[in-house]
Amino acid sequence: MSAAVAQLARLRPGIRGYTVDDLHTLPEDGLRFELIDGSISVSPSATGSHNMFARWIAQLLEDANPDTGYVVGTDQSVTIDEHNEPRPDIVVLPSAYLDDSPFPVAGVRLVVEVVSPTSALRDTEIKRVLYARAGVPFYWVVVPDQDADTVALAELVLEGSTYRYATHYTSEVFRTSRPWPVEIDLPALAARMARYRRPPADRS
Repeated sequence: MSAAVAQLARLRPGIRGYTVDDLHTLPEDGLRFELIDGSISVSPSATGSHNMFARWIAQLLEDANPDTGYVVGTDQSVTIDEHNEPRPDIVVLPSAYLDDSPFPVAGVRLVVEVVSPTSALRDTEIKRVLYARAGVPFYWVVVPDQDADTVALAELVLEGSTYRYATHYTSEVFRTSRPWPVEIDLPALAARMARYRRPPADRS
């Protein structure tokens, strides 16, 4: 049992569950912790393919960034309130928070989650409600399909207190002006990943 999991077992949640103070007592030991509505979820480090998709999309966002008012971060904790501190795969945040970890959700423009088999419900439903409640204006869900060698992206835009689909799980070239103009060539990213998974045979 890791030190962080042992520490978590010793914690006693309040009536509304765990708090960010509880979360911050857990030692760093390679596991990934998120606090969602008072519940602490624990997951192992992401796979290489998951991290590669997140890194590629984050780089495309950063390359298209028109000014220095915002920066693109990866795998950083965002404090929403006393009982919620998710850790999105990609986040566009004010540059004023550049050196803060975790940082407050105020001013966050975009959150991107790359779905893995163990996070599908959390990323597509639970966090969707959470980020909408926190007022994050734009939310992308990225779904790689290893068997089909595709990657799909859904773009959600906040209207009132809920998200609507501006783009519903496209696997084609994705273009948007939110949070700034950017193009994500999803077929090219999927093909790039496929080349890593099935490299050409050694002909030497």
